[in-house]
Amino acid sequence: MSKHSIINKILFYFLSVTTIVFMLFSFLVYSFYKSSLINSAMDNLEVQSNIISDLAFEYINNSTAENSKYLWDYVEKLNKYSGVDLIISDTIGYVYLVSNSAHKNLLGKQINIDEKDVVTKTNAYDQDIQKKVYKFIKPLYNSNIYKGSITLMLDDGYISSKLHDIKITMIVLYVFLISIIGIIYYLLSRKILVKPIEIINNTAKRFASGDLCKRVSINSNDEIGELSNSFNYMAESLDKIDSNRREFLSNVSHELRTPLTTIIGFLSGILDGIISPENHIEKLTIVYDEVKRLSRLVNDLLDLNAIESGKFTLRPRIIELNSLIKYTVKNFEQEIEQNDIIMEVFFEQSSINVVADEDRLVQVLNNLIANAIKYCDHKKRINISTKIKNNKAMVNIFNTAKLLSEDEFNNIWIRFYKNDKSRTVRGSSGLGLSIVRNIISQFREDIWVENRVKEQGVSFIFTLQLSNLSN
Repeated sequence: MSKHSIINKILFYFLSVTTIVFMLFSFLVYSFYKSSLINSAMDNLEVQSNIISDLAFEYINNSTAENSKYLWDYVEKLNKYSGVDLIISDTIGYVYLVSNSAHKNLLGKQINIDEKDVVTKTNAYDQDIQKKVYKFIKPLYNSNIYKGSITLMLDDGYISSKLHDIKITMIVLYVFLISIIGIIYYLLSRKILVKPIEIINNTAKRFASGDLCKRVSINSNDEIGELSNSFNYMAESLDKIDSNRREFLSNVSHELRTPLTTIIGFLSGILDGIISPENHIEKLTIVYDEVKRLSRLVNDLLDLNAIESGKFTLRPRIIELNSLIKYTVKNFEQEIEQNDIIMEVFFEQSSINVVADEDRLVQVLNNLIANAIKYCDHKKRINISTKIKNNKAMVNIFNTAKLLSEDEFNNIWIRFYKNDKSRTVRGSSGLGLSIVRNIISQFREDIWVENRVKEQGVSFIFTLQLSNLSN
């Protein structure tokens, strides 16, 4: 494909349409001009016939040299400027005078005069002259006595030559207009269309080579400007994705390296005899916990990948929400007691039936409750409540904690984001909240986080679809 194939294609289509329009316009102009030219010629023949008929009377009645000169002088001028020829015939149609030597063969011959008392206009092939002519035949009467007729003729070649002139004029005009329009269009297209596309194309090639910092600078309030803005938005998104990818790899490496270092260290110590036999159980227990942590990390990564790749299958059914929350909270009783946390559960209604995938909803509750326990502050209070609002079931999981900063609000759902920057909080993969948001999105519901200033804590709130069985 040539470098300027787009502009060439557009130019080709533009010139094709222009040519078709010009041809239609030319055809209409040509037809109108031809009709006007023929009508004008016939009208001229009629006017000239009135003048020549008077001279012809004088010539017929008194064929003197002077009368003949008047007639011939006028006819010669008429032929010179208008291309009109004269034929005079007698009462029975015999030709006795022609103005054009090309018609000498008609002298002494009888021509067809259909009606002697009618002025005749014709535009057809003439058998006598053997070509197409425009004729005006006028009978000559003197005191109601038929004296013969005059025939004024205009050769079709005269009309054709005039039409040929306008054809040439139109062709020259077409070539001139197409050339001017084509040049102007090409130059404008280069500036308005091709140059911006070249800029975008070159920037895209920079992106392909790994340079994601380049941006397109095109200031125009049209589709090209909109395209450049979309391109820059895409570039920023790709840059952010690339940054997230690098951060993700760094985070995964860190999350894997820490437990693996612990496992390798303790196992090496046991195998090398550095760790005494009486401490084997303690160290192997730590190794076991780190292996479970690695297993959770791998499972969370697999879950998140399945959700984000669209391979996440939901099996929705009707679930009694309050009972499921009670069941989930019981699984955390040991951790709640160990951390001296006050756990309170409030249900606005005794029973709320929702439509959801039970296993995935339990996963959401587990992650949010575990997060609440992990970040609960010294006041040690967690509240879980449910209610119905705007035809939706709403679940609110609140824990007393330090209020979230703006940065935490913006990044809390990002993979591996931890507001514990030093990563001293153990047992978390950093994927829980990201998985939670993706599952709720798969439910086609909403989840958000709020600072509760008055209660001095943070709430995670999400909605669920009510079933028809809800009260």
